[in-house]
Amino acid sequence: MPPLAIGAISAAAPSALDAELHTEPHRWSQVAERGSLWGMRFTAWSYRWLGRRACGVLVHAIVAYFFVTDRAGRRASAAYLRRIFATTEGRAALGAPPGRWQSFLHYREFALSIVDRIGIWFGHVDDFNYEMIGEEHLDAVAERGRGAILVGAHLGSFDALRLLAERKKSIVNVLMFTANAERINTLFRELSPDMDARVIRVDPGSIDSVFAIRECLRRGELVAILGDRIEPGDQNRAVRIPLLGDEVELSQAPVLLAALLGCPLLMILAFRERSGRYSVFAEKLAERVGLPRAEREKGVAELLTRYAERLEFYCKRYPFQWFNFFDYWQDEAR
Repeated sequence: MPPLAIGAISAAAPSALDAELHTEPHRWSQVAERGSLWGMRFTAWSYRWLGRRACGVLVHAIVAYFFVTDRAGRRASAAYLRRIFATTEGRAALGAPPGRWQSFLHYREFALSIVDRIGIWFGHVDDFNYEMIGEEHLDAVAERGRGAILVGAHLGSFDALRLLAERKKSIVNVLMFTANAERINTLFRELSPDMDARVIRVDPGSIDSVFAIRECLRRGELVAILGDRIEPGDQNRAVRIPLLGDEVELSQAPVLLAALLGCPLLMILAFRERSGRYSVFAEKLAERVGLPRAEREKGVAELLTRYAERLEFYCKRYPFQWFNFFDYWQDEAR
């Protein structure tokens, strides 16, 4: 079987480094890229010719610039970190009340994840080590020869899953909304020309992606979805779920797809422990999603609540690796 191939993290991730909020800060899909393609190419060039360590030093200057100039991103970071600090586990992880320094570390962690991301896309897998926790869940899917839906988040590094190429013999396709991040997607297509082969692009006005997902699962492949944001066109299929002391809107799409296509639903996240070292966690949310018509809403809400509970657990454990630099809880809209 072909080696594990993950087309891309959702490069649509709005961030302090590549995006700026527009008129509706709580709608991530309306975020436009902020970083120039030239700047992104320069970072990739630095990695190729100077190495990961030198590039890691260089990126601190870039972080400082964006941190100073991105007021909206700083507000979003501070609001999130305050929610983390309000929990017992979060206080222990942060060590001090959130201030500008903690927000800078938040920005810095995102930048370092981008540096690693470039290295992974260059194919420098030998530069990285990882520990897999919950590998048995992926093994069970492979043994049965059927596909599964993998739901992740903008928490940690989804690209780090490519490190599993040394161990797994599966194909992972990624469902992506890319319209608001063409610059960074252009760069990563340059780094990895076969990127599009494993990307299922989301078109809000079409159901073609559903048929593409079904074909992938029929072949025993995996389909990965980032489930912590609402895609365009999904607003009417969102559910309000508790997360870090308040409610957020989560899309029903991962649950409904798993139910429609009769496949397992797994959660998978990868976290940077230190330079070149990652921990990858896989958890089973459902062996098979069953949603009787009379209890459909309840069943969806229960699975999304479980997903949100695990997101909260990992946010408290890795507080600086939450990469939603916008008004996620819609505090400013109240």
